Amino acid sequence: MEYSIKMNQRAVPMDVGLVGMIEQAMASLPLKPHRMVSGAGHDAMILAEKLPAAMVFLRSPGGISHHPAESVRVEDVEAALRLGSAFLEGLSTEEVH
Repeated sequence: MEYSIKMNQRAVPMDVGLVGMIEQAMASLPLKPHRMVSGAGHDAMILAEKLPAAMVFLRSPGGISHHPAESVRVEDVEAALRLGSAFLEGLSTEEVH
């Protein structure tokens, strides 16, 4: 069996402060957080080395991701939009250090 390594980048932790703010926003809605480790190669893994980064994932029914057959539930999109709004509201009231 042949294989070739296309990418070999270490896992990058997300910013603890931003993750905490996302969880606070979730609790205010109320939504229940589910923490996970992702091996997905998103922009956040590059940006996180230079500036605070965090990610929110939506469920993919059937587990299909990064493929044309990927889908999300309308109610999950609605919840993500509410979460984004609550997060930005919380971010706007945080003191800059």
